[in-house]
Amino acid sequence: MKKPIIGITFREAFCDDRAIYKINKSIINKVLENGGIPILIFNYDEILINTCNGFIIPGGNTWNKLDEKIILYALKCNKPLLGICAGMQALGNIMYFGSEKSDRTIKVNSISNFNHNILDDCYVHKIRINDGILLDIIGKKEIEVNSRHNDTVINNNTFKIEAISDDNIIEAISLNPLVIGVQWHPEDLQDENSNKLFKYLIEKSK
Repeated sequence: MKKPIIGITFREAFCDDRAIYKINKSIINKVLENGGIPILIFNYDEILINTCNGFIIPGGNTWNKLDEKIILYALKCNKPLLGICAGMQALGNIMYFGSEKSDRTIKVNSISNFNHNILDDCYVHKIRINDGILLDIIGKKEIEVNSRHNDTVINNNTFKIEAISDDNIIEAISLNPLVIGVQWHPEDLQDENSNKLFKYLIEKSK
């Protein structure tokens, strides 16, 4: 069986006053380790997009219009997609895509009892996993995760809440069994729980 092609979108940054595109190398490594072929998507080219068997929308300060187009494509074509951090927040704001203000996230510190923005890759807090696709994937009702985000989604009834933190921050959502978002960064955790997310994405992309 051919290895599935996983399309990954990018984030913009500046280096020596020059604009660059960047992607976390650990995401690339996770795709490779689990039997996928990663390719970077820089624009919405239909031939390229149709070649992809699954997608990853990575973390960052926010998402962009390309991310929104990829999400809508994955839903329309029933292809697997994993949203990470800002990628999950994009999934949670799908009802606002195309509007003047598509980002309706709120600041975590307005509703949280502890700091969710710890920049290193250590375990920061536990999450409680609800009955659903994430529980089917990981097989545990409670796990520890890292945490480096300032914003969170609010429940607008367009997604299923798959997991929450002890202070009731939404930590994982799904739009269907193939389109899943997590607020933490599983690419930077070397544990079985996080790796299962990539295994699931690759397996469903075959």
